[in-house]
Amino acid sequence: MRLGEQMKVLGTVQEVTSDGKLVIKAAFAPNPRARIVDNRKRGVGTVRRVFGPISNPYVSIEPAGDLNLLAALGKQVYVEEVDDFGKGKRRDR
Repeated sequence: MRLGEQMKVLGTVQEVTSDGKLVIKAAFAPNPRARIVDNRKRGVGTVRRVFGPISNPYVSIEPAGDLNLLAALGKQVYVEEVDDFGKGKRRDR
């Protein structure tokens, strides 16, 4: 784990769509393009879309290349939250 990195429970995988994305019933709305991991910190995929009610949103995940989609059903997944300690862009110095 890198400095400033934490895992937060996102929810469980509910279904696999016809185009190969995972749908998760989430406890909160994650940041776009956030990295999603399992309990062993193996990459599951990245957030593509957040939809549904604000209180209980659903999240569409673009899965990682080597992920078995049917084995992911019912699994609990996490969001890797990274505190950005970078300088960022500097304009108008």
